[in-house]
Amino acid sequence: MEYEDTRLVSQAEQYKVILFDLGGVLLRLNDPIATFGLDIELSEFKDRWLQSPSVRKYESGGMNHDEFARNIVAEAALPYDSDEFIRRFDAWPDRLFDETLIVLQAIPPKFHRALLSNINPLHWRRDEIEGQLTGYFDHTFLSYETGLIKPDHDAFDLVVKSFDCSPDEVLFFDDSLMNVEAAAEYGLHAVLAIGIDDVKETLENRRILRKP
Repeated sequence: MEYEDTRLVSQAEQYKVILFDLGGVLLRLNDPIATFGLDIELSEFKDRWLQSPSVRKYESGGMNHDEFARNIVAEAALPYDSDEFIRRFDAWPDRLFDETLIVLQAIPPKFHRALLSNINPLHWRRDEIEGQLTGYFDHTFLSYETGLIKPDHDAFDLVVKSFDCSPDEVLFFDDSLMNVEAAAEYGLHAVLAIGIDDVKETLENRRILRKP
Protein backbone atom coordinates (compact mmCIF):
# COMPACT_ATOMS: atom_id res chain seq x y z
CA MET A 1 0.00 0.00 0.00
CA GLU A 2 1.47 3.33 -1.01
CA TYR A 3 0.86 6.45 1.02
CA GLU A 4 1.48 9.24 -1.45
CA ASP A 5 2.43 8.26 -5.00
CA THR A 6 -0.26 6.06 -6.61
CA ARG A 7 1.39 5.77 -10.04
CA LEU A 8 2.43 2.16 -10.43
CA VAL A 9 4.88 2.80 -13.27
CA SER A 10 8.60 2.60 -13.71
CA GLN A 11 10.33 5.34 -11.73
CA ALA A 12 13.64 3.57 -11.38
CA GLU A 13 15.74 6.33 -12.89
CA GLN A 14 14.76 8.93 -10.32
CA TYR A 15 15.96 6.95 -7.29
CA LYS A 16 19.47 6.72 -5.90
CA VAL A 17 18.66 5.13 -2.55
CA ILE A 18 16.26 2.33 -1.59
CA LEU A 19 15.71 2.79 2.14
CA PHE A 20 14.10 0.21 4.41
CA ASP A 21 12.66 0.07 7.88
CA LEU A 22 13.45 -3.27 9.56
CA GLY A 23 10.72 -4.55 11.89
CA GLY A 24 7.48 -5.32 10.06
CA VAL A 25 9.06 -4.67 6.64
CA LEU A 26 12.08 -6.97 6.32
CA LEU A 27 11.76 -8.68 9.70
CA ARG A 28 8.75 -10.61 10.88
CA LEU A 29 7.48 -9.41 14.26
CA ASN A 30 5.27 -11.35 16.59
CA ASP A 31 1.94 -9.65 17.28
CA PRO A 32 2.75 -6.97 19.89
CA ILE A 33 -0.82 -6.93 21.19
CA ALA A 34 -0.59 -10.59 22.15
CA THR A 35 3.10 -10.40 23.08
CA PHE A 36 2.63 -7.59 25.58
CA GLY A 37 -0.91 -8.54 26.63
CA LEU A 38 -2.52 -5.27 25.54
CA ASP A 39 -6.12 -4.29 24.85
CA ILE A 40 -5.66 -1.73 22.07
CA GLU A 41 -5.63 -1.73 18.28
CA LEU A 42 -2.36 -2.38 16.46
CA SER A 43 -2.36 1.07 14.84
CA GLU A 44 -2.72 2.69 18.27
CA PHE A 45 0.12 0.57 19.63
CA LYS A 46 2.43 1.67 16.81
CA ASP A 47 1.66 5.33 17.40
CA ARG A 48 2.07 5.03 21.17
CA TRP A 49 5.34 3.16 20.79
CA LEU A 50 6.83 5.78 18.48
CA GLN A 51 5.80 8.61 20.81
CA SER A 52 6.71 6.98 24.12
CA PRO A 53 9.39 9.00 25.99
CA SER A 54 10.88 5.77 27.37
CA VAL A 55 11.05 4.10 23.96
CA ARG A 56 12.55 7.19 22.32
CA LYS A 57 15.25 7.51 24.97
CA TYR A 58 16.04 3.79 24.94
CA GLU A 59 16.19 3.38 21.17
CA SER A 60 18.31 6.51 20.79
CA GLY A 61 20.92 4.98 23.08
CA GLY A 62 20.15 7.04 26.17
CA MET A 63 18.91 4.30 28.47
CA ASN A 64 20.00 0.77 29.30
CA HIS A 65 17.86 -2.35 28.94
CA ASP A 66 16.90 -2.72 32.62
CA GLU A 67 16.09 0.96 33.09
CA PHE A 68 13.95 0.90 29.96
CA ALA A 69 11.98 -2.09 31.23
CA ARG A 70 11.26 -0.42 34.57
CA ASN A 71 10.27 2.85 32.92
CA ILE A 72 8.00 1.38 30.25
CA VAL A 73 6.17 -0.80 32.80
CA ALA A 74 5.41 2.31 34.83
CA GLU A 75 4.69 4.55 31.83
CA ALA A 76 2.24 2.10 30.24
CA ALA A 77 0.84 0.85 33.57
CA LEU A 78 1.49 -2.75 32.53
CA PRO A 79 0.10 -5.49 34.81
CA TYR A 80 3.46 -7.24 35.23
CA ASP A 81 6.98 -6.41 36.42
CA SER A 82 10.08 -5.40 34.46
CA ASP A 83 11.48 -8.94 34.36
CA GLU A 84 8.31 -10.16 32.65
CA PHE A 85 8.41 -7.21 30.25
CA ILE A 86 11.99 -8.08 29.26
CA ARG A 87 10.93 -11.67 28.56
CA ARG A 88 8.08 -10.47 26.35
CA PHE A 89 10.17 -7.77 24.69
CA ASP A 90 12.88 -10.27 23.79
CA ALA A 91 10.22 -12.49 22.18
CA TRP A 92 8.81 -9.71 20.00
CA PRO A 93 11.19 -9.99 16.98
CA ASP A 94 10.84 -13.25 15.08
CA ARG A 95 12.97 -13.71 11.93
CA LEU A 96 13.44 -12.26 8.48
CA PHE A 97 10.60 -12.86 6.04
CA ASP A 98 11.36 -15.77 3.72
CA GLU A 99 11.88 -13.53 0.68
CA THR A 100 13.73 -10.67 2.37
CA LEU A 101 17.23 -11.63 1.25
CA ILE A 102 15.99 -12.63 -2.22
CA VAL A 103 14.42 -9.19 -2.71
CA LEU A 104 17.49 -7.36 -1.42
CA GLN A 105 19.74 -9.37 -3.75
CA ALA A 106 17.50 -8.51 -6.72
CA ILE A 107 18.04 -4.75 -6.33
CA PRO A 108 20.65 -3.71 -8.93
CA PRO A 109 23.96 -2.36 -7.57
CA LYS A 110 23.35 1.06 -9.14
CA PHE A 111 20.95 1.71 -6.24
CA HIS A 112 22.23 2.30 -2.73
CA ARG A 113 20.53 -0.04 -0.27
CA ALA A 114 20.14 1.35 3.24
CA LEU A 115 18.42 0.52 6.50
CA LEU A 116 16.77 3.12 8.75
CA SER A 117 15.57 1.48 11.93
CA ASN A 118 14.48 2.49 15.42
CA ILE A 119 16.17 -0.37 17.22
CA ASN A 120 18.20 -1.35 20.26
CA PRO A 121 21.51 -3.26 20.31
CA LEU A 122 20.08 -6.38 21.97
CA HIS A 123 17.62 -6.95 19.12
CA TRP A 124 19.91 -5.84 16.29
CA ARG A 125 22.93 -7.95 17.28
CA ARG A 126 21.10 -11.27 17.05
CA ASP A 127 22.52 -13.76 14.58
CA GLU A 128 19.13 -14.06 12.90
CA ILE A 129 19.02 -10.29 12.34
CA GLU A 130 22.42 -8.57 12.00
CA GLY A 131 24.09 -11.87 11.21
CA GLN A 132 21.85 -12.50 8.20
CA LEU A 133 21.75 -8.90 6.96
CA THR A 134 25.50 -8.25 7.05
CA GLY A 135 26.69 -7.24 3.59
CA TYR A 136 23.27 -6.42 2.17
CA PHE A 137 23.34 -2.67 2.89
CA ASP A 138 25.62 0.18 1.92
CA HIS A 139 24.72 1.88 5.18
CA THR A 140 22.72 1.03 8.30
CA PHE A 141 21.23 3.96 10.18
CA LEU A 142 20.42 2.43 13.57
CA SER A 143 18.78 4.71 16.10
CA TYR A 144 20.79 3.51 19.08
CA GLU A 145 23.99 4.43 17.17
CA THR A 146 22.86 7.68 15.52
CA GLY A 147 20.75 8.97 18.42
CA LEU A 148 18.05 9.87 15.86
CA ILE A 149 14.53 8.47 15.92
CA LYS A 150 11.80 8.20 13.30
CA PRO A 151 9.46 9.99 12.71
CA ASP A 152 11.75 12.97 13.46
CA HIS A 153 12.93 14.66 10.28
CA ASP A 154 16.53 14.62 11.56
CA ALA A 155 16.59 10.85 10.98
CA PHE A 156 15.68 11.28 7.31
CA ASP A 157 18.01 14.24 6.94
CA LEU A 158 20.96 12.11 8.05
CA VAL A 159 20.23 9.60 5.28
CA VAL A 160 20.01 12.27 2.58
CA LYS A 161 23.21 13.99 3.71
CA SER A 162 25.09 10.69 4.00
CA PHE A 163 24.29 9.78 0.39
CA ASP A 164 24.63 13.36 -0.89
CA CYS A 165 21.27 13.17 -2.62
CA SER A 166 17.97 15.03 -2.59
CA PRO A 167 14.98 13.68 -0.59
CA ASP A 168 13.06 12.81 -3.76
CA GLU A 169 15.87 10.47 -4.81
CA VAL A 170 15.06 8.18 -1.88
CA LEU A 171 12.40 5.45 -1.99
CA PHE A 172 11.50 4.56 1.61
CA PHE A 173 9.52 1.63 3.03
CA ASP A 174 8.06 1.56 6.54
CA ASP A 175 5.19 -0.27 8.24
CA SER A 176 4.15 2.72 10.38
CA LEU A 177 1.80 5.28 8.85
CA MET A 178 3.21 7.92 11.20
CA ASN A 179 6.72 7.33 9.87
CA VAL A 180 5.54 7.22 6.26
CA GLU A 181 3.67 10.50 6.64
CA ALA A 182 6.69 12.15 8.26
CA ALA A 183 9.02 10.86 5.53
CA ALA A 184 6.67 12.09 2.80
CA GLU A 185 6.45 15.49 4.50
CA TYR A 186 10.25 15.64 4.50
CA GLY A 187 10.27 14.86 0.78
CA LEU A 188 11.06 11.16 0.49
CA HIS A 189 9.00 8.88 -1.74
CA ALA A 190 7.43 7.01 1.16
CA VAL A 191 5.53 3.74 0.89
CA LEU A 192 3.55 1.98 3.59
CA ALA A 193 4.74 -1.64 3.43
CA ILE A 194 3.36 -4.34 5.69
CA GLY A 195 5.86 -7.10 5.09
CA ILE A 196 8.22 -8.01 2.27
CA ASP A 197 5.41 -8.80 -0.19
CA ASP A 198 4.40 -5.12 -0.25
CA VAL A 199 8.03 -4.13 -0.79
CA LYS A 200 8.43 -6.62 -3.63
CA GLU A 201 5.23 -5.46 -5.33
CA THR A 202 6.29 -1.81 -5.27
CA LEU A 203 9.80 -2.54 -6.55
CA GLU A 204 8.42 -4.73 -9.34
CA ASN A 205 5.88 -2.10 -10.36
CA ARG A 206 8.69 0.42 -10.65
CA ARG A 207 10.79 -2.12 -12.55
CA ILE A 208 13.60 -1.83 -10.06
CA LEU A 209 14.08 -5.52 -9.29
CA ARG A 210 16.31 -7.55 -11.58
CA LYS A 211 14.49 -10.44 -13.23
CA PRO A 212 15.60 -13.93 -12.14
